[in-house]
Amino acid sequence: MSSDARDTVLSIRNLGIERAPGFFVVIEELELSAGETIVLDAVSGAGKSTALGLIAGALPLTDLPDMLHVIDGVTVTPETPRAEFAGPDKLGFVLQTNTLVPYLSLQENIELPMRIAGQVPNAEWQDHLIRAMGLRDLTARKPGQLSVGQRQRASVARALLGQPALLLLDEPVSALDPANVAEVEGLIVHLAAEAGSAVVLASHQAQTGEFADTPRADHRILDHQGQSYSIFSTAGRAAARVA
Repeated sequence: MSSDARDTVLSIRNLGIERAPGFFVVIEELELSAGETIVLDAVSGAGKSTALGLIAGALPLTDLPDMLHVIDGVTVTPETPRAEFAGPDKLGFVLQTNTLVPYLSLQENIELPMRIAGQVPNAEWQDHLIRAMGLRDLTARKPGQLSVGQRQRASVARALLGQPALLLLDEPVSALDPANVAEVEGLIVHLAAEAGSAVVLASHQAQTGEFADTPRADHRILDHQGQSYSIFSTAGRAAARVA
């Protein structure tokens, strides 16, 4: 995929981890520009969540030749401070199940990553996110007082509050009932586009809905000398705009 280097948000080459004896998950090549999205679509157990962890710089790496990992202009190595590449303005992450802090209000949860990073949320954008997510009248409630769908929408708002260069989504709607899936997917697509975020979605159920026509990363299993490699790559693939 070709892209203007000035707009490149994510560049990865040969990033991998041994997840079990003899089983490796490897991102062979992945490049995204601002406003583009790609889906990691593979069967359960193929390492989609692991691939997101690799992208986020959250997992220990296997030493592979010619490794490269750049997020929004920052070269990521095991020695790179997380604040340099994973701050709220660089990286947003939505997990399959929400990770809201139970004793904080919804608004405090949404603001938490930015507060920890010493950043001040953009009040207009924050209000827009909360209203768009249908959470305006719920900001004082604790997570235990919210439905599963409301908690997941709050997790999306939290990830997007810093208008991150890169948004990672790990099965973000799999815990929702069908009535909420289409709504939350649509909100993710719309708000990520407004934020200008590049998006990587890991899902095995994106055949329908908002991400049905989104380009997929290539996935293959390679068995070599008694080792198995689950390999993701976007080599030769053009990504798509999130809206």
